[in-house]
Amino acid sequence: MQLELDNDVADWRKPTTKLEESRARIDELDELIATLINERLMLCQEIGEAKKRMNKPVLDDQREKEVLRRVASVATDPVIAKQLVDIYTTMLAGSRGLQENLSETTSPKAQAGANENSELNQGLSQDSSEQSVAQTRNPERYFPNVTIIGLGLIGGTIARLIRRHSPKTNITAVDSPEVLQKALGEGLIDCAETKPSGAAERSSLIVLAAPPKKNIELLETIAPRLSRRQLVVDVTSTKQEICAVAELLELNGADFIGGHPLFGSQKSGLDASSAVATNGAVFCLTPTSKSSQMSVKRFRRWLEGLGLKPVEASPEAHDKVLARTSHLIQLIAVSLGASIADQNVSDNELKLHGPAFKQLARLMESPPEMWLDLFNQNKEELQNAIQDLVKNLNLASRALDASDFEKLTKMFEKASSVSKSSS
Repeated sequence: MQLELDNDVADWRKPTTKLEESRARIDELDELIATLINERLMLCQEIGEAKKRMNKPVLDDQREKEVLRRVASVATDPVIAKQLVDIYTTMLAGSRGLQENLSETTSPKAQAGANENSELNQGLSQDSSEQSVAQTRNPERYFPNVTIIGLGLIGGTIARLIRRHSPKTNITAVDSPEVLQKALGEGLIDCAETKPSGAAERSSLIVLAAPPKKNIELLETIAPRLSRRQLVVDVTSTKQEICAVAELLELNGADFIGGHPLFGSQKSGLDASSAVATNGAVFCLTPTSKSSQMSVKRFRRWLEGLGLKPVEASPEAHDKVLARTSHLIQLIAVSLGASIADQNVSDNELKLHGPAFKQLARLMESPPEMWLDLFNQNKEELQNAIQDLVKNLNLASRALDASDFEKLTKMFEKASSVSKSSS
């Protein structure tokens, strides 16, 4: 079976698909523009009130000319520049009208009009909300063509989510021939590639789902082939290193958002992805200077359409927290397992355990390759987390020696508050 795509990429550029994608972007831009215009007009009202108190005229001709000059300079096309000037001329006239009408806003007639507008805006807001929900339920609207580089546990899980919630999305995967053959046979993907660059060129969203170090190499490899309107997201469990690399790379107008889906398994590979529980799982986004507001917004909606909960954090905050809520817990499980092994506990004796041990035992089976890479990328924060834990273990040890159960009770209370906050 042929795995590499032909050079003819007409399929993904079907006029209907491109039309829908462009309309979706326009809809998102309209919402953003309307929000910004609303903020601008509110500021104009504040300026109008200040001018009224200071007895200054509403019209500032020099200021308006400067605004129009600045707006025109943004456009690279003279025709578009003229359109922008016309739009802003209308907007400036509206701003003047707001300021000139300030004295009328307290009249009964004006108040009645305000109430009527309030009811209208409420109805429009409700319609807009319903429309937004409808859009969210169709992830294909945002990214009709997705490339997943690395079809292992996480990449495979994301592919299954797309197939379940957005069956018309065209999914291209990059992996070994054996993995790709299996995915094609399952109907999990539409196209298969063994090389990342060609696949990346043909997709609106590229997901880097290889091991941590490899994801950085992949980002550097595909960067020269990227173009405007494309979005690259990685799923690495540490964020500072790959985000720093993305900041320095020339992406040719493409966007990059650091990502980390907070679901997984102690197992690895495509087969294991079919058993991963994802419903309502958190997907952490760590935007960078290469992340436009529009890309972040549309990616959030895409995630919501897949049944995930997007949460934003800085790369630094992500790594600090994950060092304690994930990486340290994995290390604790491994350390505990190694400690028990050192005691030569028999298989029969190991049956004496409760559910808490069973959860940790699952982590003891994790493959070391991925975790060692993560530990290395987040070494400083993980060391801090280890020291904090050792400090509290020593505190517990001293409390036991002194039979200071009040101190131990306080530790339980602190732990309980953390548990409640995390749910």
